[in-house]
Amino acid sequence: MSRQIADGFQAPTLSELEARVRGLESQVAHLTELVKALSSQNGDSR
Repeated sequence: MSRQIADGFQAPTLSELEARVRGLESQVAHLTELVKALSSQNGDSR
C-alpha cells in the first residue's frame, strides 16, 4: 500500500511552493496582528 501512495505522489513545483510560502507568510502576519490586538486588550505590556 505504501508503494501505491508513493507512486501517486508528485513533488510540488517551485511556483506551488512559493505560493504556499506566501500564504503562510500572510497567515503569520495576520496572527501576529491578532496577538498584538489581544495583548493590548488585556493590558499586557509585552
